[in-house]
Amino acid sequence: MRSITHLCISIFMLISLSISVNAENITAIVKGKVVDLNNEPIPYASVALEGTSIGAVTNFNGEFEILNVPAGHCHIVASCVGFRTDKKHFDVKLGQANTLTFKINEDFIGLDQVVVTADRNKIKRKDSPVVVNSISTKLLQQTSASNLADGLVFSPGLRVENDCNNCGFSQVRMNGLEGPYTQILINSRPIFSGLAGVYGLEHIPSNMIQRVEVVRGGGSALFGGNAIAGTINIITKDPISNSFKAGVKYGAVGVGADGAGSVANDITADFNASVVSEDHKSGIFIFGMNRQREDWDANDDGYSDLVKLENISAGLRAYHKFTDLSKLTFEYHVVDEFRRGGDQLNLPAHQAKVAEQVKHRINSGGLVWDQFFNKDRNSKFSVFASAQHIDRDSYYGAATTHDENGVELAVRIPDYGAYGKTEDLAISTGAQFYTKMNNLLFAPADLTFGIENTYNKLKDDKLGYYDIEKKEFTPTTNIADQKSNTIGAFAQSKWDLGFMNFLLGVRMDSYNVKNDENGHEESNTVFSPRANVLFKLSEPMQFRMSYARGFRAPQIFDEDLHIEASGARRIIHENDPNLKEETSNSYTASLDYTKSFGKTQTYFLVEGFFTDLIDPFVNEFSEVDASGNMVMLRKNANGAVVKGMNFEFKLAPSHKWDFQMGMTVQSSKYDDAVDQGEDDDTANTTTDEILRTPETYGYFALNWKPLHEFTTTLSGSYTGPMSLIHLGGGADEMGNEIQESLVKSDRFTDLGINFSYHFDLGRDVKLQFDCGVKNIFNSFQDDFDYGSARDAGYVYGPLNPRTVYFGVKLGNIL
Repeated sequence: MRSITHLCISIFMLISLSISVNAENITAIVKGKVVDLNNEPIPYASVALEGTSIGAVTNFNGEFEILNVPAGHCHIVASCVGFRTDKKHFDVKLGQANTLTFKINEDFIGLDQVVVTADRNKIKRKDSPVVVNSISTKLLQQTSASNLADGLVFSPGLRVENDCNNCGFSQVRMNGLEGPYTQILINSRPIFSGLAGVYGLEHIPSNMIQRVEVVRGGGSALFGGNAIAGTINIITKDPISNSFKAGVKYGAVGVGADGAGSVANDITADFNASVVSEDHKSGIFIFGMNRQREDWDANDDGYSDLVKLENISAGLRAYHKFTDLSKLTFEYHVVDEFRRGGDQLNLPAHQAKVAEQVKHRINSGGLVWDQFFNKDRNSKFSVFASAQHIDRDSYYGAATTHDENGVELAVRIPDYGAYGKTEDLAISTGAQFYTKMNNLLFAPADLTFGIENTYNKLKDDKLGYYDIEKKEFTPTTNIADQKSNTIGAFAQSKWDLGFMNFLLGVRMDSYNVKNDENGHEESNTVFSPRANVLFKLSEPMQFRMSYARGFRAPQIFDEDLHIEASGARRIIHENDPNLKEETSNSYTASLDYTKSFGKTQTYFLVEGFFTDLIDPFVNEFSEVDASGNMVMLRKNANGAVVKGMNFEFKLAPSHKWDFQMGMTVQSSKYDDAVDQGEDDDTANTTTDEILRTPETYGYFALNWKPLHEFTTTLSGSYTGPMSLIHLGGGADEMGNEIQESLVKSDRFTDLGINFSYHFDLGRDVKLQFDCGVKNIFNSFQDDFDYGSARDAGYVYGPLNPRTVYFGVKLGNIL
């Protein structure tokens, strides 16, 4: 028996040795180095056999070693974020040295960047039939952007604004249209619900972002009807190599600001790390951020103009490749945030004169399965599911300080009835198929088909309380109980004719919106066509035209879930019972020119846009009721037109200098003048302008790197004058009561500078110090209302006053 056992073991060892020798006989090792044009090594570059998962990542010296490379002819690709991709045709030989050197150029203008938001598939920016702007993680770091809201300004046509100095509600405007007109995606999935959109721009830390892709207009046929203005797609970081980074930053908000009583501390600590298996078949990326910001009072009247924030965000993204052709990706994000504004923030919310307080607990995540059907990877099937759950505790209220005759009370009566609880669930599931065809009708074509279902359930309650005056309990009151479900199907074909690319697509959305609190139900089926054409006029010059149709269903939007509270009123958002869907026709045309002169890279874009809104939503104020509530009623106007021009310019003379800027000139008007004020007797609040939309705005960023270790970034944004309503009731600096009026704001130029220096601690670990100033000249609003009856929505201009900051980072990828 023992001899039989020994014989079996010997046979097994011989077979194993034979297999091992055979494997060694048919595979080889490819070694090499990746450097830039100055022969400086590029660490953490990816080098892989095209169409396979066989590859490696360069070390700190730019060196790589790829194991188990099959013998024969192959294509080996070297790529790195921020650099041009290089591909080499190579014959792998057995028993010989297989050595390669890649010399890749830094891609300052992102010409070779691969994007996914153009048509839901990977494509080079230059070959995309629509203009895709990209905000890189490098730019976010160089401008010291802590979160998404800080960084969105660095793209043409985008502007981020603060809409309430009691709670810090912010939104992004694209081409002049307010937040809900823009579809915000996370890794191409629409899980950014209406409730998340109220404060969500500050919930996404910059250290989880790989890049932000922006498509202005033309996205509705693929990403949903809310993409009337365009699409913002947040691409999170993937695990590429074993890396880590940790840092902390301190900011002093309001340094030297006129009228401010004190400086607010703003402290942010963050980290991220990734681990990748040796065979690059599995990887995980984790991140976290903790931000603590004190409230800040611009005019020293005891009421916040920047709110108190306590924010913790964390998450992960992981993948596993079961084969070279199949991949499973999982991601999860969690946010726990507390924010409070108003006065007397040390007291419970109901004991303050005015308080807006919100606590969020947000859990979101998703799964994606990608399957290719052949080694050429020209056919791909994807199945995805994502979800987001939000649990929100809120308080929007003001204590009663006067009796019904207007006489001031000796003791103010707390507003216990302003506490609320909101639950929100958003689920998105779907599938997509993509394939390349050698010939479809008249030319090679890429076909994309898909179906997805988006479900949202939102319940908002006003909590019951014990009424001390009446000595009785009041019941919990339901404010909103809405369910919406949209089934969407889309199809598109992109033809490549050589001198031009032509794309046709259509999306069908069948939506149902049901409000259980009033039994109202809306449903309809909407078709949204899309057409795009790219003319390659010459190697450096391209001309694009596009058309897209979009819609917005009459459901609850993000701003509806925010209440502006003051001692004079509480503004509640509601939909008119007869509100019908809003539709749009969007047209764009653009010309861009890209040219390299030696090492100098240049890029110029001019883009015209025209959006015709049919039955656009407009807000109308009601009278203040006995309880001090004012309803901002959303109704349909006859029509509106938003039109204008975007300009973008980039210049990179060398690796030491690069410059970019963008400017927007536009007009946003309703077809008919609309009374957008509270007081019917005030004629000057009637205007055909879409409010809070400046006719000119833009940005710039200039980087200078005189030393390998040192970088300076000068950046800024410009906001032209805009019209907005200033509601009455509050007081000015002299104590005079403010009367309602239509106001034209000042223009603002917000300049910032950042200095960065790092030390190489050995191997690939670096220690980096950052310091700088945001809003150097304190170009900030200086006419905030005074007192508890102030108009909390009378906010405009830059997000922050002058802020001085200092930070330190430690890691191998900075």
